[in-house]
Amino acid sequence: MAIQSTISQIQSAATTAQQATATKNDPSQLGESDFLKLLTTQLQQQDPTQPMDNTAMVAQLAQFSALEQMTNVNTTLTQMLTGQGTALEATAASMVGKTAIFNTDQVSLTQGKTATITANLSQAATNVTLTIQDGTGTTVRTIGEGACASGNNTFQWDGNDDKGNPLPTGTYTAQVLATDINGKSVSLTQNGSAPITGVIFSNGTPKFVAGGSTLQLSDISQLNE
Repeated sequence: MAIQSTISQIQSAATTAQQATATKNDPSQLGESDFLKLLTTQLQQQDPTQPMDNTAMVAQLAQFSALEQMTNVNTTLTQMLTGQGTALEATAASMVGKTAIFNTDQVSLTQGKTATITANLSQAATNVTLTIQDGTGTTVRTIGEGACASGNNTFQWDGNDDKGNPLPTGTYTAQVLATDINGKSVSLTQNGSAPITGVIFSNGTPKFVAGGSTLQLSDISQLNE
């Protein structure tokens, strides 16, 4: 629960930071100095025979005072958002070292080690086949997994090809195909898992480096210690 809460906190903070940046950079927003320039220009260009009415002057000065107060509030909010951005960076950095579960059909293989492929089946399947392809699209391994229940299913690949030869370290494509008792295709979502090794910030939004992939926060469905 704590890890899922961390993801929600980062999503909320990143959205707030993006909105604040957009408002700050909006050229249509008039600032305190702009208002003062307009008032000064108006006074310089007024007709000496018909000077500005005192009531109008007082009203504009009141508006200027209100604008100054709003500017001060905005400055305070900016400082708060800066602090929130620092907290966001710290929270995102705390995810480094945790294992991310994310949507992908790619699997990273280290020669001599076992690779894990995860698929979330929409319903139970009577026959599931796992096909592994190399970087050229050539099928190097086909594994029959038999029947599988609905929900998350984890499959292990020993890293060998169909002849039992160890395959080199690299990124492979894993395709999970499932059919029901009537031979109809079962819809599924493939997931991969890899430890988060780094965080990259782009316009206040964190991206996570895991298993050779750069992930958006929305790509990550689960975090494990």
